[in-house]
Amino acid sequence: MSMRRNTRWCFSMTKRYVPSGVMPALVTPFTKDGDIIENSFKDVIDYTIEKGATGIVPAGTTGEFIYMRTEERKKLLRLAVEFADGRVPVVAGTGQNSTRATVALTKYAADIGCDAALVITPFYLRPSDKGYYEHYESVATKGDLPVILYNIPQCTLGVLESNVVLDLAELDNIVGIKDSSGNIPYTMELIQKLSGKIPVLIGHDECVLSAISAGASAAILASANLIPHIWMEIIENVKSGNIKRAAELQHSVQTLSRIITRNGGAPPVKAGFRMMGIDAGKARLPLDTGGTLTVEMKEEVRLELENLKLIESLVHPKPTSASELPDLLTKVIGKIDPSSIKIGTGSNSAVSLVTAAGPKDGVIGEAFVRLLTTPKVGHEALTVILEPNLPVKPSSLMLPVQQIRSMRQASLFYGPIQSGAARAVANYLLEKRIPNDDLAKNVMIMLIDVDLNNSERRQLTRAAEDATRDALTNMWG
Repeated sequence: MSMRRNTRWCFSMTKRYVPSGVMPALVTPFTKDGDIIENSFKDVIDYTIEKGATGIVPAGTTGEFIYMRTEERKKLLRLAVEFADGRVPVVAGTGQNSTRATVALTKYAADIGCDAALVITPFYLRPSDKGYYEHYESVATKGDLPVILYNIPQCTLGVLESNVVLDLAELDNIVGIKDSSGNIPYTMELIQKLSGKIPVLIGHDECVLSAISAGASAAILASANLIPHIWMEIIENVKSGNIKRAAELQHSVQTLSRIITRNGGAPPVKAGFRMMGIDAGKARLPLDTGGTLTVEMKEEVRLELENLKLIESLVHPKPTSASELPDLLTKVIGKIDPSSIKIGTGSNSAVSLVTAAGPKDGVIGEAFVRLLTTPKVGHEALTVILEPNLPVKPSSLMLPVQQIRSMRQASLFYGPIQSGAARAVANYLLEKRIPNDDLAKNVMIMLIDVDLNNSERRQLTRAAEDATRDALTNMWG
């Protein structure tokens, strides 16, 4: 049943604003004490506009509006209008829990020169569909600004049903809907039902290509703080029919998008800005905690920014040369008697290692036990396994030359590197190239050097396998 009221006067209003392109859901830079850092906010706005943003959206979800008092939001909107200085439209986040407060903040945004309002669905006490309709109708008819509806059920715990949106689209001052649900079937339903009425804006960074290809006309995104130019390029390629290139670009930013959308929005964006030389301040509590964005996750953000050429890559040193590895092994194991121990080295552009195999009751066996029982922090030895509870033969340990300083580095070394080394040993065993006597009596230690900041995990697995095979060939032919 339709919920439309007699709103004929509203139909006469001109839809002054047509959302288009890519608009960042701006972060709000806060000091440690929670004050807005005005200069930093200007820097963020300047950066996004210079990178091609077609509008800016202050005081939205990524802007942490939920943690701000109304007066603080008003200040932020004033600053946004001042700093944008007419270069792009300003879409003000004006949604509040109550209709009256939303109307009041929307009228304020209109008075200071904002171009439109992004209005989140009421949350906490969820209304009925009729309540949603009447809320938006009131804002559209009384707020003096074009209104973009905002559906983000993962935050509001209520879905703005498509039939309600269809009714609201009849109001002249409703100019679009931002869907941040990440639910592509729902987004498709909106696009189909609203065709020719109001545009659908995609608000979920991981779904941009799908939505734009299906007919969404614009995007409001958290990651557009950092990469508005890439999102614009995706939209332009879709419009020109170059879906292949658009897909390549979406894939290139998918990991960064996933990190941002699944880790509170603001913390990873602000971390990224800091890496890029822009002080985007801190998030407010409870987002501003060590658990929200771990050291490892920050490292992932850095790697993605490197891959996108937004920051300079860290220096990636070449692995230790094969000729130096035996000396390093001696420092770890102690003096080696070549008559009773087999040593092999292998190296390539990504991985280098030295392997030493010897009797369980000899120097290698003693070192094997010592490395397991008294590990050195950051250089912990790990049993080489093909899969859980399936160690390789002869029993082998691997340990890093470089100190492991984060969980990300640990997952790299004890993941792809171990996998490659284990495959090499297993294949060598299948080829029956290791004497049975050595299998029964010997243990093996592998000292491995690799760039722990390398992000090409699959390539590293292959490189570790090749280098390990070379070392085994040195030992057993």
